[in-house]
Amino acid sequence: MRATSLPIPPVVFHVLALVFFGGCAAWLVQESQLLGGRRGWMAVAVAVASVGTALLSLVTLVALLRARALLVLGIRAPVGAYLQALAVVGLLVLLGVHLMYSEARPALGSFCLGLAVWLGAMGLHLVPGLYLSQDGFIDLLGRRTRFSELEWFSLQKGEGAPPRMVLRVGRGTSLRLEARLPHDAVDGVKGRLLEAGLASRAQGR
Repeated sequence: MRATSLPIPPVVFHVLALVFFGGCAAWLVQESQLLGGRRGWMAVAVAVASVGTALLSLVTLVALLRARALLVLGIRAPVGAYLQALAVVGLLVLLGVHLMYSEARPALGSFCLGLAVWLGAMGLHLVPGLYLSQDGFIDLLGRRTRFSELEWFSLQKGEGAPPRMVLRVGRGTSLRLEARLPHDAVDGVKGRLLEAGLASRAQGR
């Protein structure tokens, strides 16, 4: 677990994503006017998706800037999740290259390549996927889970290699968040959650 006042790499990533997808949306609208017909409407639909992706990065960026003091949690996913992310990224790269060089649709091809980078960076956790702030958690899409919404947490040994600890936090019988943490992050997270007033729940309860 790394302590920092502001995680600069994620902030830079989301700023670049905001600029890229915003510019890509405008480019796609221009391309739609040149294409016309069904292909033009498809370009407009993708432009809307590009705006949506830019907004996701904007929401995350605002959440990180507002939180300021953050602990970056080096979470990991099961191997299968990484393989799925790689498969999606590979398909988007192939589609993007095809659209740019075979279909002569550079705007749409650029969107596919940019989306591949965006999904790959987050799906493979090249950009940190979870942050611990003074008042709760922030995930990679800027969604906040405040301590005031939680009552308990549990830390249990997870399966697979390398070994990970599975963090679960919730309220009542409802699970609100689950993440796989490396062992060096466990003590810091546990201490922060106990300070916030959450009760430690034993395995199996």
